[in-house]
Amino acid sequence: MSEQIKTTAGVDKPAPSVSDPGRNPQQAARALSPRDVATVVMARMNMVNTKKDELTIAIKGLSDTTQQLARLCAEQMQTIEALSQRLKAHEAAGAARGATNGDGAIVPPAVQGQRLE
Repeated sequence: MSEQIKTTAGVDKPAPSVSDPGRNPQQAARALSPRDVATVVMARMNMVNTKKDELTIAIKGLSDTTQQLARLCAEQMQTIEALSQRLKAHEAAGAARGATNGDGAIVPPAVQGQRLE
């Protein structure tokens, strides 16, 4: 576990490079040890795995939200369809009775017996 902590400590530091002319000449001449290379590689792997986990969580959240929206949309479509069928049934019932107002619109049965003043 302490080895893992040591590997993540060097995440912000780039690996020393022999070909980098901007570095101190003593550092440029220094060869990388296998331990240095392993430390940098492990740090980069940890960064990639962390980012992957963050993206997985974000995708899961988007997927859950999409499923909820699809379910709500389906419920709304069913409600609209049921209301449309009820409206057609009421219009058909009014047309069968022949009850219309002066404009030719069908008057609902609840209003047919009332006088408008």
